[in-house]
Parts: sequence; structure tokens; C-alpha cells
Amino acid sequence: MSTRSPDKLKLILAFAAVYIVWGSTYLGILYAIETIPPWAVTAMRFLAAGLCMTAYAFAKREDSLTLDQKKIAVVSGILLVLANGIVCVVEKWVPSGIAAVVIGAMPIWIMLIGWISFGTGRPTVRKVVGATIGLIGIAFIAAGDTHSDSSGIFGEFAPLVLLISSWLWATGTLVQRKAINLKSGISFLSWQMMSGAVIATMLSCAFESPWAYDWSAVTTKSWLALLYLIVFGSLIGFSAYSWLSRNAEPHLVSTYALVNPVIAVLLGWLWAGEQLTGKFIGSTVLVLIGLGLLMIRPKVKLRPTV
Repeated sequence: MSTRSPDKLKLILAFAAVYIVWGSTYLGILYAIETIPPWAVTAMRFLAAGLCMTAYAFAKREDSLTLDQKKIAVVSGILLVLANGIVCVVEKWVPSGIAAVVIGAMPIWIMLIGWISFGTGRPTVRKVVGATIGLIGIAFIAAGDTHSDSSGIFGEFAPLVLLISSWLWATGTLVQRKAINLKSGISFLSWQMMSGAVIATMLSCAFESPWAYDWSAVTTKSWLALLYLIVFGSLIGFSAYSWLSRNAEPHLVSTYALVNPVIAVLLGWLWAGEQLTGKFIGSTVLVLIGLGLLMIRPKVKLRPTV
């Protein structure tokens, strides 16, 4: 009986993490920010996960990163954590399912940004058609019928602000792929998480005055949601995504965007009472069809493992 190679098994487990776990983090964010300020959620989440990764790297006696690898880790970490923080902020006014669908269109931006700025090549006609269909679906969602709270700081433009998060995430994904000959993956993750946590902490201090916040008012549900985000969202999901971004083809890594919105929409409907209108369902289907045309290929390829 044949056995799977370590790389193949690691690939499957990493995809399972980003497919299933990350779809649930949108609901986790919704619960966490009920009583914890959103940038504080982001800062504490990645600070705790970053410290765990630092301790793990130290225990493994990993080699130090090169200066270029540290720069890539810092830049990509800041971009990825900022993207996550924006989602936390916007979910104060936008349902988690809508946030997941808009963010799920990230592969479109990976294709466009990669083509324009990272030399990934001109997209095929099929990809252009897929991107167009996906963007039409996003436009329908952003145009209204989102059941968002228009009284928030972003007003009716809150769904559009999510596009900024998607652009930052796509850019961070492409940047971290530049970390070649990486032999210290855990150290790389710790640098990413800690650098992002520093920026999130600064934003929390600037906009949320955490020293004056009544932390005794934070509910058990929010603390448990934050713990879930630390363990499953960051230590497992973020780590798996970072490894995949450096070892698998970008279009394959991006396929998680086909699964996350479905899981997030269903969980938001079942557990948070978020409404599912015909227009939203139709728009979501358009986005998923577009992403399918954009990403699905028959062959899986791995880059050299790190």
C-alpha cells in the first residue's frame, strides 16, 4: 500500500485549515468585537500568536532569517494584519457573510496586482471573464441591500472599504512569495505576526484608547471568540496560509476563497441571525462562478518545500 509523501499530506492539511477554519473566523470576529474594540482584537490576536511562534522557533533552534527575509516578513506581515484589522473594524456595521464574500474576491486582485506589479504574466481570456463576473457580483453587493448599519463611520460605503482589505491581503500574499530559500518558516511567521501586531497596537492606541476602555465589560463570549481567533485563526489558519503562499501556486492558494464565503454565510445565518436575501444569494453565486473560472485548474504543482 502506497503512502502519501510528507509534502502531499502537508499540502492537504494546510488547504483543509484555510478552507474550513478561515470560513468560521468571520463569525468569530463578529463575536469578539461585540465587546472588544476591533483593532485591540487584531493586536491581541496576532501578538499572542506571534509570541507562541517566537517561542516555538526558539525551541526548534531555527536558523536566523537573512536581512531580506526579515524585510519581506515585516512588509507582508503588516499588509496581511492590516487587511485583517480592517475586516474587524468593518464587521461592526457589515454582516459577517457579506464581509466574507467581498474579501473572497481577493484572487481577482492577486491576478491583477500580480500582472501589473509582480510580473506574473498577462491573464488569459478565461481569467478575465471570471474576474469580470466576480466583480459584477461584488458590485451588486456593494450597491445596496446589504443590511448594514449605515450610521457607522463608513456609512453606506462600508462594503467598499472591504475592498481595501482585499487589496492589502492580495499584495501581502504576493510579497511573501518573494521569500526564497527560506529554511526557518516558523521564524518567518513570528516576524510577520509580531510586526503586524505592532501596527495594530499603534492603531488601537490612536483610535480606541485601550487604557481607558472598560475591560470588565468584555463578555465571556468575546474572550472565547478571541481565543478561537488566536488558536484556529492565527496559529493554525494564518500559518497554513503563509506556508501555502510560499509553496503552492497562487491560483491554488486562492481557491480557499470559493469555500470561505459559503461557510461564513451559512454560519452567519445559523448562529448570528444574518439575513439571506435573494439578491445577496444571487450576487454570491456570481462571485463564486467568477472565482471558479479564475482559479480552477486540473493540475496541482508544488514549489520546493521550505
